[in-house]
Amino acid sequence: MRRPSTTSDMPMILDDSSSASSMNISHLVISPATVQDARRLVDIEFHAFENERANQQLSYRDYAKPEHFERTVNIYTGMMDASVAQDPYPKLAVRRRADSGLEPAMMLNTTVSFLKVTNVEIGETLSFAKTEIKQYTRKELLEPCDIGHEHEPQMNRDWFALNERLRREYVGLAEHCYIGMLATLPCHQHNGAGTILLNTILSDADDAGLMVYLEATDTAKPLYEKHGFVAVNEVRFNPADYGVLDLGRERQTVMVRGALDEDGLRQQVRAWELVVAQANPIYSPPPAPSDG
Repeated sequence: MRRPSTTSDMPMILDDSSSASSMNISHLVISPATVQDARRLVDIEFHAFENERANQQLSYRDYAKPEHFERTVNIYTGMMDASVAQDPYPKLAVRRRADSGLEPAMMLNTTVSFLKVTNVEIGETLSFAKTEIKQYTRKELLEPCDIGHEHEPQMNRDWFALNERLRREYVGLAEHCYIGMLATLPCHQHNGAGTILLNTILSDADDAGLMVYLEATDTAKPLYEKHGFVAVNEVRFNPADYGVLDLGRERQTVMVRGALDEDGLRQQVRAWELVVAQANPIYSPPPAPSDG
């Protein structure tokens, strides 16, 4: 189980229903997403972030800019192009090939999976998730954190690099599951779709004995806490440092859910300071950008 990343370029938006089991969700069906779904998934993602102005510009999610939409469609299409899973559930086991357009150095030891939830009564996809199973190599930990973004504006390049640096700093050489996106159309939130996706991802991660790492928005954080995630750090970024004064600051919470060991016991989530203190000496991360 493994394959590559786009760096942590996407925070999560979740359906924050407290208990999907308490709802009538028989009409919601979870399945692997394919290339044919790419435009619909991007549409869901962009609508989910329509009120997040800073994130829109940092992560290229502005619906007013068609080039943002096409950029994400191309990225997702590249990821899914050779990843038609034969299993009824992908079990986080979709491959990403070198022709996805990402740098070869970031194509090592990563498995990418897309899941979608469809309301079969209306024939509409409501929610989707993008996950990775990743194990960095020692070589990757020494690679620049902005690989794949070298030709982008400095603000975006630094944003992606910051997320990638923090992830490398915490997980090190450990194989882990990374939830890069979990989005539900705003008009269909609170109806169980996001919870179904999250429960499936976490069940698969537990089966594989993997910790789960993500960056959560303030809205999503309480739901993740209910599912056993622990806050370990924050991602803070100020576009004003780059002369962009009208977006406000971007802040997300880095959260981790401990792996389930062979005895069925959940491993304790380690504090960030402890992880850094015990970090492999080959990895000396660059200083974080100033938050201003």
